Amino acid sequence: MNKWILFPALLLGGCASLQQTPAPLLSSAAPPVPACEDLLSDYETYADLDEQARARFVETLRGRQALSADACEQLRLALVWSQGGAAERARALKLVEDLLDSGALLEKFHAQPLALLLHDRLRQERRLALRNLELQQRLKGCRAREKDLARQLEDLRSQLRQLKQIEQNINEKEQSLITPAADKLPARSSPDPGGG
Repeated sequence: MNKWILFPALLLGGCASLQQTPAPLLSSAAPPVPACEDLLSDYETYADLDEQARARFVETLRGRQALSADACEQLRLALVWSQGGAAERARALKLVEDLLDSGALLEKFHAQPLALLLHDRLRQERRLALRNLELQQRLKGCRAREKDLARQLEDLRSQLRQLKQIEQNINEKEQSLITPAADKLPARSSPDPGGG
């Protein structure tokens, strides 16, 4: 039984070893083929750097991108900027939009899906940021309105307290006018209990 299990495994192993052929050696005279390699590794490297190292890293990428005008370098820079603040993310979105609009982009490098994904993410973040800003403005307006209403309510309560005080003063004056007048009336003689 064991032989029948091992036989297919050995057969597959032998076929696999026959299919392995040595890679052709690259001629040193051939120019290097541009490729969008290590894009995500640069993205991860940037995430682990401190602020000063990030600035140097970005400057290096910008220099390389300016010299080569290469789509991969542009995408690499956009990926790195996509981790920054609002201004950097706006620059990243512009770079990716330029890449996608250029038409010469990344098909040959198999990086088009990554560029599209980054573009969608950055646009979604921008939409959310604008919505957040709008909601913050509305919240600020609501809070201002709430303060205004609280002030109006306090004014109304103050007026109500004043009116109650005035009413109480009037009642006290009326009471003081009625009570002394009753004291000045002559006392009634009580009826004679004898009846006669």
